Amino acid sequence: MNEYSNAEHLRPVVYVDPDKCCNCHRCISVCPVKMCNDGSGDHVSVNHDLCIGCGTCIDACVHGARTGIDDTEAFLYDLKTGTQMVAVVAPAVAVNFKGRDLELNGWLKSIGVKAVFDVAFGAELTTKSYVEQIKSENPPVMISQPCPALVSFIEIYQPHLIEYLAKADSPMAHTIECIRHFYPAYKDCKIAVISPCFAKRREFDENGRGDYNVTMRNLEILFRQRGIDLSKFPKVDYDNPPAERAVLYSTPGGLMRTAERFVPGISSKTRKIEGQPAVFEYLEGLDNLLAAGGKPYYQLVDCLNCEKGCNRGGGTTKNNMPLDELEGLVEMRAQERQKQWNTTGGKKSRFALKKLDKTISDYWKPGIYERKYHDRSATMQRFIKIPSENELQQIYISMEKHSKEDLYDCCACGYTGCEQMAIAIFNGLNRRENCHHYVMHLAAQDHEKEIREAIKSITEAVRSGSEALQSNVRDLQEIRNMNTLTINGIKELNTKIDGIWDIVGIINNVADQTKIIAFNAELEASSSGEAGKNFHIVATEIRRLSDTIIDSIKDIKDVINDIQQASDALILDSEKGTKQIDASCENAKSLEKGFGSIMISSDESDGSNSGEVSAASSNKIFNSLEHIAQGIAEFSHNTANISS
Repeated sequence: MNEYSNAEHLRPVVYVDPDKCCNCHRCISVCPVKMCNDGSGDHVSVNHDLCIGCGTCIDACVHGARTGIDDTEAFLYDLKTGTQMVAVVAPAVAVNFKGRDLELNGWLKSIGVKAVFDVAFGAELTTKSYVEQIKSENPPVMISQPCPALVSFIEIYQPHLIEYLAKADSPMAHTIECIRHFYPAYKDCKIAVISPCFAKRREFDENGRGDYNVTMRNLEILFRQRGIDLSKFPKVDYDNPPAERAVLYSTPGGLMRTAERFVPGISSKTRKIEGQPAVFEYLEGLDNLLAAGGKPYYQLVDCLNCEKGCNRGGGTTKNNMPLDELEGLVEMRAQERQKQWNTTGGKKSRFALKKLDKTISDYWKPGIYERKYHDRSATMQRFIKIPSENELQQIYISMEKHSKEDLYDCCACGYTGCEQMAIAIFNGLNRRENCHHYVMHLAAQDHEKEIREAIKSITEAVRSGSEALQSNVRDLQEIRNMNTLTINGIKELNTKIDGIWDIVGIINNVADQTKIIAFNAELEASSSGEAGKNFHIVATEIRRLSDTIIDSIKDIKDVINDIQQASDALILDSEKGTKQIDASCENAKSLEKGFGSIMISSDESDGSNSGEVSAASSNKIFNSLEHIAQGIAEFSHNTANISS
């Protein structure tokens, strides 16, 4: 008896490499039971006592952090060191080795395996066990149990369904027990099971049958590593009788189709269901129906964890094979077996079926294929506590979920909804940092902080801009005042120039009169003869002086006209500058209003009680900034014109 043969612990069947795991929660998202995963650290670890071993997470992990654990290495080592060994091979072999199951038998015997048995014949025995229980007990419902992952699910999570599990063991266990009872030559041999499922190891622990779980996946890896080509090995038949349609057991509905041969019409009373999450939802619903006193319509439940049955189990390799090719390989094998038994119809078919039934009966005895189950729900209760409503609300608050609108149920965390994530956090199996809503809240806070910092910078810039603006306004006022003084001075100068015109007029009149007087004096001097000669010289000089004065006055007039025109132009330019200064001052007042609006909005943001920068305040600030930008452009244009 090994250390996992008791009811308390389950053997690990999934290994997690912490160095490869990036805690992306992809494994949690595909896990049907969720709470076996611990995502509270830097990687997602597994609680093996809550894991059902379905292996779904292995294929889902794109980082190679999860691998299945089986006994391939131990099997090869023990075989090499002399352990007597026989092998049993699951029906999924037809898919995983693409019809080379007999060549696989040849390889097994080449490495020292004494005999190879087909589990499909064990499935024939299993179907008979099911039919016999239905006939003798007529249970309201009987759940098939070839799938160890579903058995573990029921034992841990739906313990009320244990009493409805078929009493008969799985096809593999039937095959092993058949060897123990009907093949004494191999009674001392250990048994290696070539299986499509990592969880099978747990079945062997619980029922005490089977010594090695050798998955087809790891065998395929071994063949690639060692360059083993099965086509080079001889075809070797199985050492037990051939099965008929029970080779279909690896395909969904295989049990149902095999049972139809035993009890025609039983298919109408059989529920065929497989795949996640459908099979788990069905089992939970069945549990609720039975608990409420209801009676299921279907008496036999043909159920498998994997959507494509055991052909695509966690321990298989052909996950990318097209469905028609996959199921075609199984169907062709079934047709070959029916031809071999001659049960395809016609006159000989009835006799062939009787011969088949007798062969099955020869290897079947009541009681030897039964098994017991363990109620493992205490394990669930030991590890997982359900929070009270108040505790749940406190967890939500810690996740920044303050209303129903915050319960997104987005499943980004990998769980089915916010409540399941909160339960995981409550049990220390996860942390709020893995919640999409919480992360977005932190991002919003960071964004808000950035906005606040930006507003702070803007506010400081506004204060500096406001001070610079006020300084510019003061300078403009001084320029305006000086400009006004200049205009007034020019106007006063014009007034004085007007006075000069009067003086120039007087001088001009005096010069004209002096010129006339000098002319008259010259006339008088001429008439006086020698006595008036000197007087004539004086009169002539006076007249010449008058002419000079008159010519100078003309020059003065021209200069005064130029001065007056220049002063008039200067007055016009100064008045234009004054208007531009006034426009700049008005623009500056508008800018000051914009600055003031920003200051008020900034104060509102700083004084916010909600801890969030209001969108209205932000928009107000940005609108004000846009207004200020336009104003500054105008202000710059005006001041440039003033400078020029």
